[in-house]
Amino acid sequence: MELERYEKWEPVEGIKTPVYCAFINEDYDGLTVTLIFSDILDGLDKDLRIHFGRVPAYTVHEEFVHPWNTYTAEPAPTLEGRWDNFNFPLLVVENSVWLRSFSEMQLLPYPDSIHYHLVTLDQTVDVLCNNVPEASWVEPLG
Repeated sequence: MELERYEKWEPVEGIKTPVYCAFINEDYDGLTVTLIFSDILDGLDKDLRIHFGRVPAYTVHEEFVHPWNTYTAEPAPTLEGRWDNFNFPLLVVENSVWLRSFSEMQLLPYPDSIHYHLVTLDQTVDVLCNNVPEASWVEPLG
């Protein structure tokens, strides 16, 4: 069996620190995830909002109970400099075990779905999406 591979996903420039946490909103427009960078000490002064649109599936796990802790996978890319012990927070999963767990019939309305893997200090958010997500820096929420 081929190993899962994690590749950096950089929809915007300037991702240089870990993500503190994620706020998730799902409504009639679809799924939006706001990654909170601004609460990291000496971090960025903006947060990253990612609008995925309608998605077939998403899941949120506490960091230490995420199934990727048990999968055989290649190491994930890391941040650089003082943050080099942290995984890069936005990843695409190639050869995804989770994506393969869905049947072709289940994903028929969502062809060519991609597994996005968003890592924060406490949570991991996984999203299956067949649209090009819209990402932009936003002012902190509070």
